[in-house]
Amino acid sequence: MPQKSPKIFISHASSDKEYVSKLIDLLEGIGLNEKHIICSSIAGCGIPLDQDIYDHLKLQFETHNLHVILVLSENYYKSVACMNEMGAAWILQNRYTTILLPGFEFKEIKGAINPRQIGLKLDNDLTDVKEKLGQLKDCMLNEFGLPTVSDIRWELKRDIFINSITTKGVKTELS
Repeated sequence: MPQKSPKIFISHASSDKEYVSKLIDLLEGIGLNEKHIICSSIAGCGIPLDQDIYDHLKLQFETHNLHVILVLSENYYKSVACMNEMGAAWILQNRYTTILLPGFEFKEIKGAINPRQIGLKLDNDLTDVKEKLGQLKDCMLNEFGLPTVSDIRWELKRDIFINSITTKGVKTELS
């Protein structure tokens, strides 16, 4: 059986699109592109015209080694589609990373995912956010076999991402 190619599926509530757009910018900054990412609300990464969303996602789960990024928020848990995506990732035992949007707490994690798995909380301590983003970068570079990004380029992209999140009302300061 041939090895499946890696791909990222960003499971999120469409009302959290602004955050997800910034996340995709960060991922593109390390060398990923729209061929590597499935994200229904971002142009170029979404579901093709005339495709059934669930059939398309099922095919992606079957043909790729999906790393699911769950972008958790109150909006996420209000979405039946998001809960279905979380369940699919759990049933198929896909690797997943949780990113908690500002204002969403670890204690609010419910559903099929492990609430004890370490996640990235975007409004956490700045040092923690930087460390976890660095770990996410290293994980993605490894999974996709991408060349290393220079420290200065990465720190610039990371800090732009953090600043874009903080301008949405989250209080952190870049040191």
